[in-house]
Amino acid sequence: PGGGAGGDDAHLVDPAAAVYACPELSELGKVFRSCKAVELTESETEYVVKCVKHVLESFVVLQFDVTNTIAEQKLVNVQVSLEGGEPQLFGDEPVLVVPCKELKYGIPGSCFVVVARNPAEPIVPATFSCELKFNVVEVDPDTGKVEGDEEDEGFADNYPLEDLELVPADFMAKVGTGDFRRAWEAMADSIGDGEVEEKFALSVKKLDEAVANTLVLLGMQPCEGSEVVKNKAGPHNLYLSGKFVGNVPVLARCLLQVAEGQLVLRISVRSNDRATSQMIADCIR
Repeated sequence: PGGGAGGDDAHLVDPAAAVYACPELSELGKVFRSCKAVELTESETEYVVKCVKHVLESFVVLQFDVTNTIAEQKLVNVQVSLEGGEPQLFGDEPVLVVPCKELKYGIPGSCFVVVARNPAEPIVPATFSCELKFNVVEVDPDTGKVEGDEEDEGFADNYPLEDLELVPADFMAKVGTGDFRRAWEAMADSIGDGEVEEKFALSVKKLDEAVANTLVLLGMQPCEGSEVVKNKAGPHNLYLSGKFVGNVPVLARCLLQVAEGQLVLRISVRSNDRATSQMIADCIR
């Protein structure tokens, strides 16, 4: 029966369950990681929308969970249109759109948009403007029955949503390592030219803020408790581990210190793919 996944999928333990339950998405492959849901509307609005980004090897599946909070309406053929983004990276338009057939009052449903990723392009932050599109069919709020003609397809309407951002950290899975120093040294022997070093002057003034920002931007797992800043004056070492899309193990070592009143971050990234290492280093912004 095609169409987006209905009701309960959002509540299953596996965040990718809704993708696997949708027949139209079955050929896309395995989900590498699913990101935390992002709210695209205020919670008190007529239509409440949140998005879960599912990252696959060659695609990103955007799952839009939509709730209709108007008792006098049933929404049909519900979908989200995207504009913008980075066309060289994610193409000019989605490769697949799976609408949700209908949304009755108060019962959440999901629609999907799939964008293809060009593996030859580095992953950079991409911002999409989003709009909810649907047909409105008027119903009796007490019974939920369609007012008038049962075959009525309703009238077309749309609803602007917040922008949606895809960032490099979305493509990184947090994977810890038992002994960071040993893993760091062991990787040096096998990666060839896969190490990248960069230096950045940061706009924030406090070490703990800089550490928190770095964790968000890189999306990696802090190791050996290094996310905790014990000496506020610095310097501070931050050790990070993760796996980038394509199952590429990545380690990063960050040194944060204040030099002449300026907070500076020196980052070394190691992986067996120099382009991936450079991409991770370039996440700092």
